[in-house]
Amino acid sequence: MSNQRFYITHWCGIPPAYLRRADGTLDEARFVQMKEAGINLIAPYDHGVETNREILALCHKLGLRVTLSDHRLHAALCDEQNRRALLQSVIDDYALFPALHGYHLFDEPHRRDFRALSDTLALLWQLDPLHEGYVNLFANYVPSELLGFDDYATYVRRFVADVSPSILSYDHYHFLTDEPMPAYDIPNERERMIFESAYRKESRPGFFDNVEDIRTAAMQANIPFMVIVLLTAHGPCRDLTEAEIRFEVYQSLAYGASRLSYFTYWTPGEPNDPNDIWHWKAGMIDQLGQPTHHYGMVARVNRELQTVGDILLGKRSLGVFHVGICPDTKTTPWPGTFGDITAIAAQDLTVGCFEGGYALLASKNYEKTIVASLTVKDGKKIEQYEKTSGEWKPLIPVDGCCSVALDAGDGQLIRIL
Repeated sequence: MSNQRFYITHWCGIPPAYLRRADGTLDEARFVQMKEAGINLIAPYDHGVETNREILALCHKLGLRVTLSDHRLHAALCDEQNRRALLQSVIDDYALFPALHGYHLFDEPHRRDFRALSDTLALLWQLDPLHEGYVNLFANYVPSELLGFDDYATYVRRFVADVSPSILSYDHYHFLTDEPMPAYDIPNERERMIFESAYRKESRPGFFDNVEDIRTAAMQANIPFMVIVLLTAHGPCRDLTEAEIRFEVYQSLAYGASRLSYFTYWTPGEPNDPNDIWHWKAGMIDQLGQPTHHYGMVARVNRELQTVGDILLGKRSLGVFHVGICPDTKTTPWPGTFGDITAIAAQDLTVGCFEGGYALLASKNYEKTIVASLTVKDGKKIEQYEKTSGEWKPLIPVDGCCSVALDAGDGQLIRIL
């Protein structure tokens, strides 16, 4: 499961109707389009064994990796008697393809699912230690009935302890509209609770509390974590600006995320579907296969994310601090000095400190530019990474302070030498 670069992935890939050309061959241009958006780890639907194998071969040609879905993986979770045979059949079909990164097992488990996930992941690891078994967790704003625990931090800790995942993953959709929840008849109780919790604004725990819980559990278990961030407008989740996308990306990086996923690449559903309770719109690609305004935004952000993420990948997160406004309940204010940084002055700033003298400054203001002023220990100097050129450039102190300007929602990587 080598992870030698920062992986950028997604939910909701190319649907079956758009997967092939008229001659029946895979539409390579669709996969190139994903790559040009900055996606390097694709997560396709389960298209069946033969098509999945074609996708793996094409992705190898294009330099992409794949987290694979196959119905037998979910079947193995539910069928203890045939679990080994089901997993082995999946491995036999796919494991020798060099583009394979891992297997998607489950999304948003309840406590009752932990035992089957633990047993299945352990067996999958035994049968194929080279490829990841992937499970994604709920966000911290869903009701305890969906978690199986009274509080979210316990849910995360027990998942790590009971399931032993190789990576922690969760989704949190932070940017909302002010629209009231519409009335719908949703017979499935689980889906009804998910729908209602998406609209629960007034008591929703925050973006930062969620990543604090995930980061703490991941560091204690010495495993990486991934954040799935909002892109596609749906339900109470609004149509994001580029600055809001940058906020999600750079706050996640500042906290030490080793991978990032967008929800979603392709816009789910069908146009004008009267049964669509979520009202999906504005993924990177719309429901008719055309790029939306978000495609170009994400492509620009990902060009920077890839370079900054690659630099930070594998560097241990030493601390995450908030300068100025300290949001949520679990965040830590700037302690006054940390490492070689002796002072920081700013508003709405998150500072992620990493080994090797690296720090990521991430603006919490997604409406306007802010400026951070830093001082470092005598004899030390600061360099700033230029995301467009890929060069490190020295910051020249004025009256002992170095200033770093951050555009709305943006992040800047610095290092202290």
